[in-house]
Amino acid sequence: MRDTKETILEKALALFSVKGYDGVSMSDIADAVGIKAASIYKHYSGKEDIFYTIVQRFEEKTESIFEPALPDGREYLDISRETLVYMIQQTFQVYAEEPFVSKCRKLFLISAFNREDIGNLYAKYFIVAPMQYQAAIFEIILKAKALEGRDTAMMAYHFYTPILILLQEYDYKNITMEEALKKIELLVTQFAEVYGL
Repeated sequence: MRDTKETILEKALALFSVKGYDGVSMSDIADAVGIKAASIYKHYSGKEDIFYTIVQRFEEKTESIFEPALPDGREYLDISRETLVYMIQQTFQVYAEEPFVSKCRKLFLISAFNREDIGNLYAKYFIVAPMQYQAAIFEIILKAKALEGRDTAMMAYHFYTPILILLQEYDYKNITMEEALKKIELLVTQFAEVYGL
């Protein structure tokens, strides 16, 4: 039999990702697990404890996406466009399709408007951290190619914003994964041409 604590986490995330944090009660979670609401308290102190356990797991799962390559980033200096396209496509697929990560992203997004703390998490994980990461990479590349003086934060906006929009389009089933990956290839290629990378 599956571990009850893990099942509670899994079912809670599934509910949160559809109804948002405020739209789910402890009774809803218990019903989804098939236990009494009081039994959840054997494993978690409450809904907030469940939520922050999910946040911790999300951080563990996504840590490797934005942590490698910095601080020195030398591996980006001679990277081919094909390799860069592949890396961005792989990252996109994780955020779009990996069950735990994609549900967390939806949870943060739909709950952000009702809860400032969750809105701050969405901004941190899906706006601020990716933009800072991209800007840092561009800084490394521009310095190595003697192209310093450009606004790397603005470059990050130009690069990352379409990817974030593609995630939304994919969520709303406006595009298929195949179409999204093709658009990423075009985005990376055109971006590199515009900035002379």
